[in-house]
Amino acid sequence: MSDQRTPLLHDRQGLPLPIGSSQVQDHPIFLRVCHSPWPWLNQSTLVYLRSAILSYLTVVGWMLIDYKIYKREDAHTAWRILFQFSTLAYVLLWFYHLVAFSWSFTHLYYPDIQDGDQRWESRILRKMSPPIQTLHSRKRLYFSLFYTFVHVVVFMNAIIYWTVLVPAEHGHFPKKDEAADESVEDFFGDGWFKPFCIINLWGVIALLGFVEILILNSVKRPVPVPTHIFTIMFFLSGYLGWAAFGKILTDHYPYFWMDPEAMEKTEIVAAYSSAFVGLGATVVFAFIYGLIGIRENLTKRDEQPAQFNAVQFSVAVDGGEEFQRANGQQQQR
Repeated sequence: MSDQRTPLLHDRQGLPLPIGSSQVQDHPIFLRVCHSPWPWLNQSTLVYLRSAILSYLTVVGWMLIDYKIYKREDAHTAWRILFQFSTLAYVLLWFYHLVAFSWSFTHLYYPDIQDGDQRWESRILRKMSPPIQTLHSRKRLYFSLFYTFVHVVVFMNAIIYWTVLVPAEHGHFPKKDEAADESVEDFFGDGWFKPFCIINLWGVIALLGFVEILILNSVKRPVPVPTHIFTIMFFLSGYLGWAAFGKILTDHYPYFWMDPEAMEKTEIVAAYSSAFVGLGATVVFAFIYGLIGIRENLTKRDEQPAQFNAVQFSVAVDGGEEFQRANGQQQQR
């Protein structure tokens, strides 16, 4: 069993360096996902929290499927949910927490799984473990892009709903011209299920994203910044294409502002689409970057050498010694 002190080491050298730099990054992002920077959140408690979050998202996910297919008053086919941005946000966040729980669990309880062990349990545990760290691996960058994009989508999903859809009366809330008491009665008139699903789909998952970034991991600010911004723009533009494809299959747009007939002018649709991409690549990305920066500043005083398991991560044989000398670490080969 490993030491229960959670904070991962910080080298006090600032941000991790881009792939291809002459220097070596400090600890890989895979391990930073497994460590909270806060000393009051020990490693075993973090694993329990991740287990609870994953379980909650899984159970609520089935409820949301029922809500989206059967409980919403919508004449369109149920296949429309595959093209909704809220579905993308929920699925991405669920998958991220599946990965984060798997890595945190194996990192704490099964840190040294022998490669020669071919038992089915060992094979599963190896699949659940953080990726092997190599000197020139780009997996760190790819996961950083994934981590950033997931949380950009989660926050965008909430922002668009509460600032655009609800004011425009497309948020499945009571009409804003109703009396206050009638609005409340109408919203909760069908019981708890509809409000519960709405709050989870456009509120709770954004809160979980906030907690994840601020408390549950030690991931540093995303660099290189241009790479992350262009990746966000690329995939958000790809979503707009996916939504257009969904219109062909289901005769339904995920957002009202995507419909040229409803908006009357294609220029308005283009403006909304540009704002959609720009929102994620600028405002939301800057918010995530700043939130990570706040967490790093708040936890600087708690920086201390990491308490590692027997094997934290492996390095490639080719260039391994150089990697060890650059970091001043004595790792077992």
